[in-house]
Amino acid sequence: MSWRNIFISKPAKLSLRANQLLIWQEDEISIPLEDIAIIIIDSREVVITAPLLTALAHYGVTVLVCDEQFLPCGQFLPFSQHSRFLKMLSLQINLSDETKAFFWQKIIRQKIIHQAFVLKLSGKKELSQHLIQIANTVKANDADNAEARAASIYFPAVFGKGFSRGKENPINIRLNYGYAIMRSALARSLVAYGFLPVLGIWHKSELNTFNLADDLMEVFRQTVDLEVYTQLIANEINDRFETPDKAQLVKLLNHEMIYKNKTHSVLSAIEQMVKSLNSAISQNNPYLFTLPEITYANECQYE
Repeated sequence: MSWRNIFISKPAKLSLRANQLLIWQEDEISIPLEDIAIIIIDSREVVITAPLLTALAHYGVTVLVCDEQFLPCGQFLPFSQHSRFLKMLSLQINLSDETKAFFWQKIIRQKIIHQAFVLKLSGKKELSQHLIQIANTVKANDADNAEARAASIYFPAVFGKGFSRGKENPINIRLNYGYAIMRSALARSLVAYGFLPVLGIWHKSELNTFNLADDLMEVFRQTVDLEVYTQLIANEINDRFETPDKAQLVKLLNHEMIYKNKTHSVLSAIEQMVKSLNSAISQNNPYLFTLPEITYANECQYE
């Protein structure tokens, strides 16, 4: 399994030699393509060759590029990574509303549980218990909008009174960057397992190519939230969002999560979850869809 995430923040030329990524900067760096999961290009002065792009597609490597504000804006994904793509497409299209409602209920319940975990680590134990109570009442398709009720409690408690996800500020810039990294990792894994990311479970925007990735990333957002929160309480957040800050968020893909009682990196947990979704849909058994948990192994760092 590929595991390396490459962050390019300086001018460079990226090329191919003997199934290796060559990074030409002050020195020449060589990395086996089979080890690479994601390449994030955060510099406006990077040149990449066509043979390398072809090889990256062959190895299932995704490339994330950034705009003039150095925020992720585009993604290169390979075609035909799955041997039965048409079969999976048919299964996605014909997925029943009942199954989608069950999947969304499970996702939202786990998301709120993860939010409760973050609140616990931030010392808000009563609010954490309140969110657990909300999580236990999530209905199919989140019919009672438990997600919004939990969010109205969660974000101000973690990031301060008056905080809103709709505002442009240093906290949201960091959250958005981290979420974009998680989203790209999910899109990569979905394509590898034969899914068409535009066909979502809950998200259905005609303008969104990654509706399904946006559905699944709900349970990974809190890994980003927790990292940004720790930066906030350490007084490390200011108006300048620079390369070290971005690199720290990219490293979240290597942080630990628990999946089926075993420790995995976030990147591995994403793959295992998408694999379980593939099995659940292919075998017409929604209970095969399983989600990762934020690990308690990191809890001591925040107490």
